[in-house]
Amino acid sequence: MLHRSSSAAGVRFLASIKEGRGLKPSARDAGIGKEVGYRWLREKYLDLRRGGKTPAESTAALGFTTSRLLAWEADVDRTDDRHHLRVDVDEEAAFWVSFDAGQSADRGANA
Repeated sequence: MLHRSSSAAGVRFLASIKEGRGLKPSARDAGIGKEVGYRWLREKYLDLRRGGKTPAESTAALGFTTSRLLAWEADVDRTDDRHHLRVDVDEEAAFWVSFDAGQSADRGANA
């Protein structure tokens, strides 16, 4: 199951981070892994930055800083929210056409 930062666990986690509890204790208390916590922090950071806040204002609003901020900052102006491991849009469309026509996932991937 994919947790969202707007879920009850997400709200608890982000509030705990804001209180200064740290990543590991906050993640443990919310019942999530550290990487999910980083994903939620990244999501919130990008929302703040895209909303017009400066990097300093965004980190202050989160109550958290990390070495990952440079990578997150590089994504601020990205307009597509496609995961970096996803295939080209045309290849993905070909897969879904094949899959929707009743082919197996393997055959769809080969298409």
